[in-house]
Amino acid sequence: MLYLLDTNHCSYIMNGINKNPQYRKPHETKTLAKFHSVTSGILYICEVSISEIIYGAETAPNVTSIYQRFNQLKTLLPCLTVTSDCWELHGKTKREMANSGKKMEDFDLMIACIAKKYGCIVVTNDGNFSNLPSGFVNVENWAI
Repeated sequence: MLYLLDTNHCSYIMNGINKNPQYRKPHETKTLAKFHSVTSGILYICEVSISEIIYGAETAPNVTSIYQRFNQLKTLLPCLTVTSDCWELHGKTKREMANSGKKMEDFDLMIACIAKKYGCIVVTNDGNFSNLPSGFVNVENWAI
């Protein structure tokens, strides 16, 4: 199985990986336990999450610290790129969802489309992924 980490799980890893375990938040502890149990080479980040993390860093008071942790994360996870197939899937799926009265943020939908294109399970704590068409991608939440 291949896993694509959504931005929230990237944040949990970034925030918890260098903390003394007794100071980790429960969602950081649970996410890191699963992160460390998964064989390397099957965990990925994508360009969308990179953009979201950079935006978060740029709006935070501790920008330098976030970039340091982000650079550490990037050494651990290869990045999946957005292809023209991903964009096509995004547009078609967004239309399908609109026709059925369901909505999803564009970045979240693109993460789902990237996961589908590359055959990954999305690892997220975001309930929006339940709005996807049935069977679109598998989703796991390592934070619970």
